[in-house]
Amino acid sequence: MATSSTTTQYGNSRGGRRTFANPWLVPLVIAGFIASAILTTIVGDFAKYGFWAALAAILLGPAFLLVGVLAIREFRRKWAVLRPKLHWWHLLWFLLSASTLVWRVRDQGAIQENPLDAWAMLRIIPETVVFGWLLVRFTRRRAATAWLKSLFGGVPGRLTCFALVCITSTLWSVFAAWTLFKSLEYMLDLLVLAAVLANVSDFEDYESLFGWTWTIFGVELAWVWMQIPLWPGNSFEDGRLKGYFPSTAYNYVGQSGAIMAIIAVCRLFPVRGAKRENFAFSTALLAFGCATLIACQTRNTIAAFAFAVVVVIILTRRTWILVASAVAGAGAWFLTPLGDMVLTYLQRDQSRQAMEEMTGRAELWSFAWQEFLKHPINGMGAYAAGRFFIMTKLGKDTASLHSDWVELLVGVGLLGLIPFVLALGGAWWHLVRSSYDKSLEPAQRQLVLEAVGVLGVITIHSIFNDELTWHAPLLFLVVLGCAEMLRRRRQAVMVRAPLPLFAPAVSPGYLNR
Repeated sequence: MATSSTTTQYGNSRGGRRTFANPWLVPLVIAGFIASAILTTIVGDFAKYGFWAALAAILLGPAFLLVGVLAIREFRRKWAVLRPKLHWWHLLWFLLSASTLVWRVRDQGAIQENPLDAWAMLRIIPETVVFGWLLVRFTRRRAATAWLKSLFGGVPGRLTCFALVCITSTLWSVFAAWTLFKSLEYMLDLLVLAAVLANVSDFEDYESLFGWTWTIFGVELAWVWMQIPLWPGNSFEDGRLKGYFPSTAYNYVGQSGAIMAIIAVCRLFPVRGAKRENFAFSTALLAFGCATLIACQTRNTIAAFAFAVVVVIILTRRTWILVASAVAGAGAWFLTPLGDMVLTYLQRDQSRQAMEEMTGRAELWSFAWQEFLKHPINGMGAYAAGRFFIMTKLGKDTASLHSDWVELLVGVGLLGLIPFVLALGGAWWHLVRSSYDKSLEPAQRQLVLEAVGVLGVITIHSIFNDELTWHAPLLFLVVLGCAEMLRRRRQAVMVRAPLPLFAPAVSPGYLNR
């Protein structure tokens, strides 16, 4: 019997002597002490954060660095698995994400004076490439037929109806050029999703789109954290983490943190029968997401994450965790100073009145509701009514009304609200229903669980921010596409013999051309 050196998770044994697999591990840990001490002085002074906060940063820095090294190794392994599965539509997906990057912030006057400045071209160029690629790809008749079926059929078809209403609202918009541009952007996003649905032929292909989307958001979030030593004052403006270059608002950084955290929760508490992902990587991902939530101090994303956790725990039938957490939380709240600390954290140095008015949102929404009642059917123009009418009347200059639903009401009224609600409701229906479908493999139901968790986060977040109706809602589209594939599978099973999970819109032979 031949013997060889045995390998452990963190090192290997050669001739009875254990060595580290990574010779740079110890130097990195030592560098962590130095880096964490420097980071403490960069983020804030000792008088503001206190001696114990500085000491905690110095002591925990090496631990976080060690976990980070292990997480990077796991990320490289996952990337090696994902890379061979990438197709041309993954590139289009990335270009849509790149077109949303904000390189400068403009006020209303600057936009109306020159809607397409030089910086705006950095947004339009990727979109033009995407549209040109799709135009060339689907010039063939059969491809165009499958594309149109995916665009106007099933759950995505309802969202397409919403986009068409937005485009039509250009005719009566308070700022027609802006409405048309933003509406066409959203339609382009749906065209890419339809292209994916028309070409995906099996479960692994669509699973790769999930992994690709999580990778994009994870890398963007990592870059936000990397900006701290580069632009400390701009990264922690008002003591809250945000992206400086490109500009990423607190709420969207917090949402990305919530997405990373809920994916980790799904993998740490998988559906029955599914294999648990790498525990160290999932734990690091959960810590990364929660640290982002805390650093951003975004109350709505914390609430969205909490809601998604409850949904995931219920779907995985681990209600005992909710009961235990509720008992432990109540005890800590009433018997320790934790309750006061949490309230102080959530208040963010704001007055009681400011919190009751939801940081100014109540005034915006109240006025917007009155304007909606004047135009309840068709609104005053998608994407333009909020910024160029409501804000102008109130003398404010913000990018939106901080709510998808308020924007919908004043922009396209009930005419656009109804198909949008049908699309979102359809996604929830098919995903939750499939999470209990025993005919699916455990790995497939695990993917559905992650989709439900992400949908829970973005649904609650959409109440307080623009998430589902603005370019490019990649998180919404990827879970919406999953719901559509599940709908097709169930429909195919009802008509004839069971098919693979994701039945292609056209024959696999043609798809591979």
